Formats: sequence, C-alpha cells, structure tokens
Amino acid sequence: MAYTTAITTRSVLAIVGCGALLAAGLGMGPGVAREGNAEHVEALRAIETQAFDLDLFAGLDGWTLGEALDSEAIDGKVVLIGVVAIDDPQSMMTLSSLARYQRKSGDKGLVVLAVHPEQGWDAIGEKIAAGRVNVQVARDVGGAFAQGVLADEYPDLFLIDRAGQLRYADIENKSLKAAVAQLLRESSEDAIANAQDQANGIEVVFEKEVKKAKGIPTAKYAKADWPEQNRSKLSALNFQGKQLPVALGNEEWITEKKDLTGKVLVLDFWATWCGPCRKASPKLEKMQKKHEGKLEVLAIGGSNDDEGKQRKYVLQHNSAYSNLYDKKDSINNALQVRGIPHTVIMSTDGVIRWQGNPLNPSFTKILDQIIDADPMFTKD
Repeated sequence: MAYTTAITTRSVLAIVGCGALLAAGLGMGPGVAREGNAEHVEALRAIETQAFDLDLFAGLDGWTLGEALDSEAIDGKVVLIGVVAIDDPQSMMTLSSLARYQRKSGDKGLVVLAVHPEQGWDAIGEKIAAGRVNVQVARDVGGAFAQGVLADEYPDLFLIDRAGQLRYADIENKSLKAAVAQLLRESSEDAIANAQDQANGIEVVFEKEVKKAKGIPTAKYAKADWPEQNRSKLSALNFQGKQLPVALGNEEWITEKKDLTGKVLVLDFWATWCGPCRKASPKLEKMQKKHEGKLEVLAIGGSNDDEGKQRKYVLQHNSAYSNLYDKKDSINNALQVRGIPHTVIMSTDGVIRWQGNPLNPSFTKILDQIIDADPMFTKD
C-alpha cells in the first residue's frame, strides 16, 4: 500500500530531520506539538484551521455504531479522530485511550472516531465483536481519508473544533489531553476567533480568570492605553495580548531574589556569547534604574549557555537588573524563542503587552508607555 510506504519514509525522515525540527522550533505552544519532520509539520499547518472536508467522512464505510458522521452529527461538537491499524501495538493502546475520552467527555460535546484501513478490517471486526474495542470505527476505503488529512503513520491523531475546522493535525499523544481540553472549553464563536489567531501564528492560551492585582478590576487593564503590538517578524511565537504560557518559578536566581508582586516585568532571553545581547544590556540597565520599584528586568539564560560561565559573567558585571538561569528552558521552549536577544514586557496583570528585540529603537519608549498606562501605577 502507498500508505505503508509513506510510513516507512516518515520513520527515516523523523530521524535525520530531528535537528532541523528542533532548530525550527516547531510545535504549537503550550503542550500541543505535531509529529514528524519540518516538512511534514509545515504541510500540516497548511490544512489546519481550515474547514474540515466532510467528503472525507462520506468516503468511509462499515461504521460500527451504524451512524456515519456528517455535518449534522458534528455540528457544535469537538471531534477526536484516531487513524489506527490492527497490526500496530500502539494503535491498540490508542483505541483504549479514545474510548476513555469518549466516556469522560462525551457528555461535554466530544465525538470520537477511529479510522482503520481496508487491510486488517476483518481482524479489527473480531476485536470489536469481542468487546475489546469500545469506540466507533469506520473503514478507510482506498486510504482516501488518511491521504486527505496527511496521516502518515499509525496511530495519528486529529481534532476538529466546534466550528467544524480541522484545528490540530497529527498531534503527539502527549499533547492530546491539553488539546482536547482546550477545544472543549471553546464555543463555536471562540473556535473561529482562536483558529484565526492560530493561523496568524498567535498562540491560543487558556488560563483561569486573570487575578486582580491588589483589587484592581480587570476592566481597567482592558481599557488602558497600551502601545501597539509589535507587528514585525518575531524570533518567537507571538503571545502579545495573552498570558505567559508557563509560570515563572523553574529558574534559579543568580542575583539576589526580588519580589515581583505588583511590578511590570521584562523577560530578556540572552547568552554570554551573544553580542547583540550584551549590546542591549546598558539599555536594560538604564530602564531598571529609571523605573525602580515599578519594574523588574529579569535576564534569563538557559541551556544554550554554560551555567558556570554565565554566573561568572553576571557577577563580574554587577548589573542593576536581575539575572536568572533556567536549565530546563521552560519559558524559552514555551515561547519557542528562535533568536536572541528577545524580550517580553508584561503588565502587572501578567499579560504580555509587547515582545521583540530590545535593540528595537522604540523599545524604551514602549516600556515607558506600558508602565505609564498600567492601572497599578495610575492615580484613578
């Protein structure tokens, strides 16, 4: 089968392409990563956030629960699809996982489907009859469904959102829980808006309601005169207007630990070997001194730089701002920072108001404006 050939090819490419995959920073933000090499992931991006082709359902047969999925059946629902094969051990585990999701979230609007190729159909029918497969299964006649969604190995996982859009294609199993929970939280209207953000490279982050900073209503933050977001090409995923995807706290403080409560934060990703990073340091130093008490600049180093070398450099230069070291690269990886220096500026409610290169000529003006606009520091 051509499908089997594609799987074999993908296995080889996944090995040789590993370095390119990491370098490209592929994946989709907090906990939703795609499988495959850079070329495959790029192809997945092209079909994601588009209306799902319902003709692919029409090409399936043998529906084990007797009712085929169509536009009416999935209207306003989240659809979880696993492309599986009976002779693949991982697929059997995936079928069990799909059944658990159906039991747990079926009443929340989740529809689950397993798609199986023609080869081995009789064998999976025996397992269904024996009660070992407890989820709807349909036969992929001629492999058209797998080809249509760019499935290229067993098992592959796909999610359609409540607006009928193929939202996540060929995602890693470890990402499934977060992705399902995210789409179940969305209304159809949310799904349309969030898919548009996703298509534009703006990561969708679901957080609990933003905590009020010292009793300040969140509405004040929404109405504040924030500067325009950075529309130029970023060396990281775009989280402007959203919460930091992972919380601070995994870092080790090289300098004295500071209280960050009620302060605007600048996170500066850097390394000792980075010339532009060192060039930006005096600017960060100046801004820290200018806004002492309202601002904390946190320079964050990580695994791309030797920890001992970085500690030595920081202690020798004795800057006014703080330095931290994150050996796990927690925030760096969540933001998918691909080039340094890169900074994010967060208002006191934890929302990223601007991100980009601190050598940007407008950086200090933008930081001044954010501090001036922040409701924590305004008189009314």
